[in-house]
Amino acid sequence: MRWIAGGVVAPQGFRAGGVSAGIKPSRKPDLALVAADAPCSAAAVFTTNRVQAAPVRISKQRVRSGRAQAVLINSGCANCLTGQAGMRDALALGRETAQALGIAPRHVLLGSTGLIGRRLPVAKMRRVIPALADGLSRASHRAAAQAILTTDLAPKEAAVQGRIGGRRCRVGGMAKGSGMIAPSMATMLAVVTTDAKIEPGLLRALLRHACNRTFNRISVDGDMSTNDTVFALASGRSGAAVRRGTAAAREFAGLLLAVAEKLALLLVEDGEGASRVMEVRVTGASSAGEALACARQVACSPLVKTMLAGADPNVGRIAGAVGASPARFDPARLDIAINGRAVVRRGAPVPLGAAAGRSLLDRSFVAVRIDLHAGRCEERMWTCDLTEDYVRINARYTT
Repeated sequence: MRWIAGGVVAPQGFRAGGVSAGIKPSRKPDLALVAADAPCSAAAVFTTNRVQAAPVRISKQRVRSGRAQAVLINSGCANCLTGQAGMRDALALGRETAQALGIAPRHVLLGSTGLIGRRLPVAKMRRVIPALADGLSRASHRAAAQAILTTDLAPKEAAVQGRIGGRRCRVGGMAKGSGMIAPSMATMLAVVTTDAKIEPGLLRALLRHACNRTFNRISVDGDMSTNDTVFALASGRSGAAVRRGTAAAREFAGLLLAVAEKLALLLVEDGEGASRVMEVRVTGASSAGEALACARQVACSPLVKTMLAGADPNVGRIAGAVGASPARFDPARLDIAINGRAVVRRGAPVPLGAAAGRSLLDRSFVAVRIDLHAGRCEERMWTCDLTEDYVRINARYTT
């Protein structure tokens, strides 16, 4: 496996583009389109939030067929809490896109991100969709990745190449998300493409597995969005056949997991106001569920995250979050290490000195390992620090 350029269009059979439709007052790119040359195997994973945006509801229904050919995503407006009018808006945009591409409307999947509670400027968007469709190319993947951003500071792309059954196979993707990130699914959208030949049911299963190991293991602020979606399209153009229970399926799963993990880490690194990334690994748990619950409790703790922001070695905050989790363990056996150095051993703090403790946290990536000594299971989460900039960005989000 090797990393390659091209993002969402690195696999054969895909084109992309992005333009400004006037959704954002800044006139920055705000409408992206990814399209395949022919109908593809399709799968998706959606937010578990009970309040779901119109594009989520429409795409959930359409992707059940296992076939799709295009994904239209706008930023600047979530099209959520917009009732039946929002549904009509999304359907109209899907029809316009289908007409511009010469495909069936049911093969257009939809995504939106941005402010909740406002309707899309449909007339403006419809005017630019024909030009967006005409301008799709393999060279415009960066424009598409740029057009889906909200408070993100940078586009997020990844692509890998490997060999499956002797044939070259590629997986690529793009994502957005910076705040409102606590996936089950975050304000997170992603499009993943591949030129592998795979049936929709297997693609769906492997996508869910990859999301559970990556996008569902990150947190910026512990809040879940109404719009989170990860789309996957497989063109089959490489001829690399992926069948259930084969070595090819395991190899493809590795490529998919690598791209999803890279995109997930880019989301955390670009968390709103973030200056540091922290990996929380919990080992020695009695079950995988308890290990994950413990890691999530630490990763989502505002006190732990502000400790990280200030590089303040207050390890009692980590221990407190561990104890507040559902994980069962003996506090007298708890071990915690930061960047490989013990800070809590057998339930007691290890004296470090203020300067040494601060140096463990005063870096861009911090690894925290928590050993519960209660079993053999482990899990991990990735998070970022919580700074004054996060509050500033979100205190003025609508204004």
